[in-house]
Amino acid sequence: MTKKQLVIVESPAKARTIAKFLGPQFVVKSSYGHIRDLPK
Repeated sequence: MTKKQLVIVESPAKARTIAKFLGPQFVVKSSYGHIRDLPK
């Protein structure tokens, strides 16, 4: 199994567009808004 890189963007539309450019080795998800703090 190959590892995939996670990319988080604000909007679902941006996520779809960026996913097309990055290809299958990346997982692009949307946060539906601002991210203030991610747990460690």
